[in-house]
Amino acid sequence: MAKIPSAKNSTVRKIYDWYETRKEDHREHLGASLIGHMCHRYLWLTFRWAITPEHEGRLLRLFETGHREEGRVHDNLRAIGVELHTEDEGKQIRCRDKSGHFGGSVDGIGKGFPEAPATWAVLEIKTMNDSAFKKLVEDGVEIAKPQHFAQMQVYMGLLELTRAMYVAVNKNTDAMHGEWVHFDKARFEGRLEVADRIIHASQPPMRLNEDPAFWQCKGCDMNKLCHQAKTAEFNCRTCSHATPVEEGQWRCEIKRRTLTAAEQAKGCDDHLFVPALVHAEPIDGGENYVEYLDRKSGKTFRNGPGFISSRNFDADKAKALGVSPGVPWSDEIPF
Repeated sequence: MAKIPSAKNSTVRKIYDWYETRKEDHREHLGASLIGHMCHRYLWLTFRWAITPEHEGRLLRLFETGHREEGRVHDNLRAIGVELHTEDEGKQIRCRDKSGHFGGSVDGIGKGFPEAPATWAVLEIKTMNDSAFKKLVEDGVEIAKPQHFAQMQVYMGLLELTRAMYVAVNKNTDAMHGEWVHFDKARFEGRLEVADRIIHASQPPMRLNEDPAFWQCKGCDMNKLCHQAKTAEFNCRTCSHATPVEEGQWRCEIKRRTLTAAEQAKGCDDHLFVPALVHAEPIDGGENYVEYLDRKSGKTFRNGPGFISSRNFDADKAKALGVSPGVPWSDEIPF
């Protein structure tokens, strides 16, 4: 007799596992969808590819559901007579600032919305749970979803449009909320200034809060790197030799040339971690190394070619210090 499948829902678990195995590439630019985030350190770490967020399969599938809803809303809008453009040469309509490092892709640009039929507007579509949706309806997008509001201000400014249509869908009830948003030049310029500081900062900004259990830090994708002992990822953007330059490019000062996105992701043997991404105190350095003091062991170590390589950083560092990889880092030293 065939064995009855486990009651633990193995088929669904396998589907979730499949979602978790799909590696998503880092975004090459600093996204407008993030620029309203209250933690500037989070923005810097994201732009520098410091860590890849880890999400369970169920949540990844939920993200996909949100993306799929966009097509349905597009159909709804066209059905009521909106002239809607969602692609440019077969790709999402994108916009960038003058540096090429900041911007995003809009869900659409349309004309014929009942609020102002003759006005072209940015379209932004979001999905959310019932609790967030009710707060949105009560308070409006600027208060309930400031990050979404900032995103639309950036899109309008970069695309030289003065209006945006914000459409939110309740995941629980399928109810829809529409909001007509006006361009605010001061808000737009403020977000550009934040983006410029993030892009050109060689070191990460201060933490939002020094307590790793602070409610906005506890669930953050960067918590393990920012507050704990997790090592940053090995790629060119976590390297001291790489610098963002014009037209959205990155330049390596060792190779003396710009790098493709694939080269940035791969890194090389000359990699030297940005010191603020290493959980130890920098005490000395040269062109191709940085020396650190590990407060727990009282020993020093060097990161760089010929010393502890960035590629195998955790294992090589642990061997050099005689400790276990990933030991908790002391909070005595500000990171």
